[in-house]
Amino acid sequence: MFPTLKPGQDVLVFNWSYLFSKPRIGDIVVIRKNGKDIIKRIQKILDREYFVEGDNKKQSTDSRNFGPIDKSQLIGKVIWHTKT
Repeated sequence: MFPTLKPGQDVLVFNWSYLFSKPRIGDIVVIRKNGKDIIKRIQKILDREYFVEGDNKKQSTDSRNFGPIDKSQLIGKVIWHTKT
């Protein structure tokens, strides 16, 4: 599958505490991993942990590599992005 977002696209992200009650499977989210902000899609929810994957599964570094992320690593949900 091709990536939904490409480098250089603009995105609008809202923090969970402001608008959304909780993350859901299928949401595109920004997470903080190793000091970097990255965009992934939630695939599975395990209590306070989230299994995230990139849309381009052949080239993505995601939970298949680094394991599930903690809820504290979620920055927000992508609610809008520019079209390519």
